[in-house]
Amino acid sequence: MKLNSVGNNKYAFNCGDHMRFGKTICFSHHIAAKTLEKIILDDIREMAQRIVLDEKAIREEFIRHNAEVQEKSIKATKKELQGKRNRIEELSRLMQLAYEDRLKGKMPEDICIGFIQKYSDEQKKLEAEIVELEVKLTETENTIQSADDFIRNIKKYLEAPELTREMCYELIDRIIVGGLPKITGKEREIDIVYKVDIASVLRHKLNNSDK
Repeated sequence: MKLNSVGNNKYAFNCGDHMRFGKTICFSHHIAAKTLEKIILDDIREMAQRIVLDEKAIREEFIRHNAEVQEKSIKATKKELQGKRNRIEELSRLMQLAYEDRLKGKMPEDICIGFIQKYSDEQKKLEAEIVELEVKLTETENTIQSADDFIRNIKKYLEAPELTREMCYELIDRIIVGGLPKITGKEREIDIVYKVDIASVLRHKLNNSDK
């Protein structure tokens, strides 16, 4: 979303994808800045209030949830890494076979060169992808979300009078705003994605308490 003036000192957030790429990517939709700011502030206050009321249990659930998410991410990344490493080994074997067939006269030189070039290009691509995955794996293993830090930060905003830039930078990763009901045919959805996913823990506890 991109902030734009709509006149008379009023502002609205418009769809950035639509403004940059047009209707082929996304339809035009917007939301008044004050409306969105109130929704975000109310959500932060509500989250802070729930944490204050049940801080110990939420902290424990938060740590457990993070550990599960981290474990799944590490397993998936390691599996993908192993698959790419196995493919690199296979490509090395295929290049060796092509070279040996060329020496034995079983394969024309131009075809041999074509195969080796193709396998080599794929290897280089895989090696670059492996580097990226190894970096991701290291970051995942080394990044342990601090429940205490996040809880302490959000509790500061229990009675925040207004939404500030500092609050957004500190707590929020992104905000996804859906289209208006007259366009989508359903109730508008606004998804606030926090930098630390404590919201899912709170929703889980709230759903369980309703059962």
